[in-house]
Amino acid sequence: MPDPALGLALAGSPPAVLASRIGPVPKGFWLQLISEWGADGDQPGQQVLLSLERLLAHMSWLRPACTRYGVGIRWQPELRALLEQTRAQRRLLDQSLTAPEPLDAAAVADRLTGGRFNRDLRTFQIRDLGHLLSLPNGANFSVPGAGKTTVAYAVYDAERTAGRVEQMLVVAPLSAFEAWMGEVAECFPDGAQPVVAPYVDDVPDDAEVLVVNYHRLGGHYEDLARWVAKRPTLVLLDEAHRMKRGWNGTFGSACLSIAFLAARRDILTGTPAPQSPQDLVALLDYLWPGQARRVLPSAALVNPPPVDAGHQVAAAIAPLFVRTRKGELQLEPPQLRVIQVEPDDLQREIYQALRDRYAGLMQVSMTDRMNFARMGDIFMYLLEAATNPQLLTAGSGADDESEFRHPPLEVPPGSKLWDLLQQYNQYETPAKFTHLAQMVADNAAAGRKTLVWTNFVRNLQTLERMLALHEPALIYGGIPPAMSDPTAPRTRESELYRFRNDPSCTVLLANPAAMSEGVSLHHDCHDAIYLDRTFNAGQYLQSIDRIHRLGLPPGQSTRISFLVSNGTIDEVVDDRIKEKAARLGEMLDDPDIATMALPSDEDYGPAIDTHDDLVALFAHLRGEE
Repeated sequence: MPDPALGLALAGSPPAVLASRIGPVPKGFWLQLISEWGADGDQPGQQVLLSLERLLAHMSWLRPACTRYGVGIRWQPELRALLEQTRAQRRLLDQSLTAPEPLDAAAVADRLTGGRFNRDLRTFQIRDLGHLLSLPNGANFSVPGAGKTTVAYAVYDAERTAGRVEQMLVVAPLSAFEAWMGEVAECFPDGAQPVVAPYVDDVPDDAEVLVVNYHRLGGHYEDLARWVAKRPTLVLLDEAHRMKRGWNGTFGSACLSIAFLAARRDILTGTPAPQSPQDLVALLDYLWPGQARRVLPSAALVNPPPVDAGHQVAAAIAPLFVRTRKGELQLEPPQLRVIQVEPDDLQREIYQALRDRYAGLMQVSMTDRMNFARMGDIFMYLLEAATNPQLLTAGSGADDESEFRHPPLEVPPGSKLWDLLQQYNQYETPAKFTHLAQMVADNAAAGRKTLVWTNFVRNLQTLERMLALHEPALIYGGIPPAMSDPTAPRTRESELYRFRNDPSCTVLLANPAAMSEGVSLHHDCHDAIYLDRTFNAGQYLQSIDRIHRLGLPPGQSTRISFLVSNGTIDEVVDDRIKEKAARLGEMLDDPDIATMALPSDEDYGPAIDTHDDLVALFAHLRGEE
């Protein structure tokens, strides 16, 4: 009989760790292991399955327990190598935190000498590049529109010239593919450009830079992991906040797993913690596997965070990231205004009836409230009633993003709300739509194109018909990218091309979920109007910068308007976004994020002092304004 031992090996895809009993392993030891690591798996008496994260977080008890019970450890060589790599990364992290040595401009020039990168960089880009090249793994939290893609190409080429990497995998939302495919021509000369290819179902043979979206990374993990492991690879996450759920999410699990295979890891995002300082845990664990909770202060790990959490986090992680502020881009500040829209009498009655309907939920426990709010139905109905009550009886469509999918509002026939909705659907046009149509017409008459944002696909489709005179372009989840369906009559690329180049197309109707990231429109459009917004501050801040970014000519005005229905959930969302944006600015020691991305206090009035979107929602339902 073999001596008692614990077998530890990688298993599955993305990989987890399989712990197995070998020989007469004492029951006491196994019960302690299950207590530390959990009992996931088909044979909890003989084997348990745990995430790499849990193994790294609960290693300290293993060696003493094995000694106490006389149990050996049989490491799979690949897992042992991974743990040794993690220990080495921990030492590099400590060095980066305690003795950062950013490169100066002359040293940056030396690092680029002999490589292919030949684009002229701004002063702040050289500064950021010098800091990133001094780190084994780096985070670029510069504001959208600061040229993060350009700096990333420079990092890659310098590391490639130094022999540290040979290829790059970029994980990005589909909307960012255009930037990665187009920027390569700006950063490298003809004849020396790396081959940049999108990943669809397999890896092109000649790809040096492979671009894949977050969905496909999880669905094709084994194929992509083989490509990354084949040669030293820089793995970069663009719009990295998309994997903020970490091991608890599909995107996060795939990203955190492939991190172990990378020769270098980098992340790009202008909104690293759009909802809470806790959003940074997954990002830091990607850069430095298993180390986030050791680096971040306790203030970042509690909910709600204390008032000074932003300052504490900024101080703790300052050596690990670079950030170009909005003010450094030397852009004209955008002209931001809230347009208070007074709902028509019938719409106001509908909204009040809907609000009264849910007021009784205040009697349920907080746990029940959270479970109910997580479904999102109430919030969706309130948003619809504040903008377009016709959506209430329609429900979401197949093209709506998953977080917006909800059934039609159930309204008993013959009830007051039923009668109000029947009248509205037959005779009324939403007040916001009327305001919007006039603003688009005025802009078109002045030779200005308009970008219109709304979260609901049915609103986009209604506005397409309503604004037909302006030949609107349209982008949402149901309009495919060309790489997914090159024969489609409309693709995102063709719609963007038409908006940019066709003078008769004077309005672009867009869904933030499909286009808030990666797309640049600042050369063609200087007016944006928000028909509605959600509590997603990161998405909101990203969408602002589609038209307000580096490359605007001096003196160019950018106008951004928010349509807010008086007395509705719009006002709650307005206040919550302001609070979150201010917190994000504080966290990055960059208060001009808040002032540049949001109207002034004179437009808003005092913010609601809440810690949680859910609390704000229920306060609104209670009528506690």
